[in-house]
Amino acid sequence: MTPPGLARTSGFYFFLFFAFGAHLPFWPIWLKDRGLTETEIGTYTAAAIALRVAMGFAVPLAADRAGAPRRALALLALLTSLAFLAHLAAGTPGGLLLTTLLAAAAVAGIAPIADALSLRAAAQGGFAYSTARSAGSAAFLIANILCGLAIARFGSNAALWWIVLSLLPCVWLGLTHPGGAGAPLPRPRLADAAALLRHPVVLLTMLAGASIQGSHAVLYTYGSIHWRAAGIGDGTIGALWAFSVLLEVLLMFFAGRRLIRRLTPAGAMALAGAAGVLRWSLMAADPAAIWLWPLQALHALTFTAAYLGAVAMVERIAPASLGATAQGLVGATAVGVAMAGGGLAAAAAYPAWGAGAYWIAAAFSLTGLGAAALLLRLKV
Repeated sequence: MTPPGLARTSGFYFFLFFAFGAHLPFWPIWLKDRGLTETEIGTYTAAAIALRVAMGFAVPLAADRAGAPRRALALLALLTSLAFLAHLAAGTPGGLLLTTLLAAAAVAGIAPIADALSLRAAAQGGFAYSTARSAGSAAFLIANILCGLAIARFGSNAALWWIVLSLLPCVWLGLTHPGGAGAPLPRPRLADAAALLRHPVVLLTMLAGASIQGSHAVLYTYGSIHWRAAGIGDGTIGALWAFSVLLEVLLMFFAGRRLIRRLTPAGAMALAGAAGVLRWSLMAADPAAIWLWPLQALHALTFTAAYLGAVAMVERIAPASLGATAQGLVGATAVGVAMAGGGLAAAAAYPAWGAGAYWIAAAFSLTGLGAAALLLRLKV
């Protein structure tokens, strides 16, 4: 029998990441087909990331203070869908920048609010949060494949409509999210939110999670480019990415809860940091193509263990009334800053160092490992 709340919680993540799975790989193609240059695309993307960093804290805080996370989730999903639809009416670069920023502002708060609600739903329904979240990773992988095929047949507008339509079910699923059932939570004060920024465990969790996730910036920015330059075919490159996401899904679905219970959240982040040091140090050696498969398999640890550990740590230390705010602070804001910093560092290092730029990623992971080790010593 399916635990109460699991289907709708999983459904929300499925449709949200069904949209993300089209946006991440294919949105730059849509912008380029609208006449933007590579420089403009990079500038718009950077502006969107900067706005998401700020709004990823401010929007969940507003939702917590209003005591209406489900309504906020539904509204943000609707506004994000409409913002992407508005791109069709933006006929100038300035108009496209405006709609890009509107979409970034709307989408920034969705994941933190959804995570807080989903953790509460999991506790109430007796299911593993990681099981529900794995539906999102699976949807991301499916969308990568199917949206690519749709673009090949119908053009890049298929990506826009894919995003717009995928977000619409999130409106209803957000409004009826099982994590919002039960007695309402007390509304936090601004002083309570400010206290999070002074909490040493919160700060260490931010540093650990952001550093380990930020270590992926080199791979996300230059991985495919470097592999193609090394003579690896596009089909193999796509398979390498799909393979890493598949293992992410499997770990979340089958072992996510046990991983956190056995290692503790801090232990899971420490494992991710150690795996990252190993993964990126070996990537810096520019290994032959055959070795890329086991190195991509480590994504199940460098991403998934770090993500689940950070989410579980926040749930453990933050008051329930500030659940979305804390998830946004650790996830959207801290990780956003780290990803931006890692991307800038990669852009500076890769032209000169090539695969040696992965030493930057190894340094990020080592930093995260150190922060996680301190959390382990605190026995949180």
